[in-house]
Amino acid sequence: MCNFAGNMEKKRHALRKLLEAVEKEVLKKPNRKTLDHLSLLAGFQDWDSFQEALHGESGGETIYGGHHREKN
Repeated sequence: MCNFAGNMEKKRHALRKLLEAVEKEVLKKPNRKTLDHLSLLAGFQDWDSFQEALHGESGGETIYGGHHREKN
């Protein structure tokens, strides 16, 4: 019975280490290349353009190259 308990403890420890590694990866900030690719999918040239549109004063001009559509 002691051997079973020892094996379970080893498995529990291994599972905990695996979960810690997964959590660390999930919480890690994506690298610049990944952010640039995600920005392209959203219609921006790169991550900087996306950030400027979100937080800057460009008003989305970086998406459409400065051409705004008029609302009817």
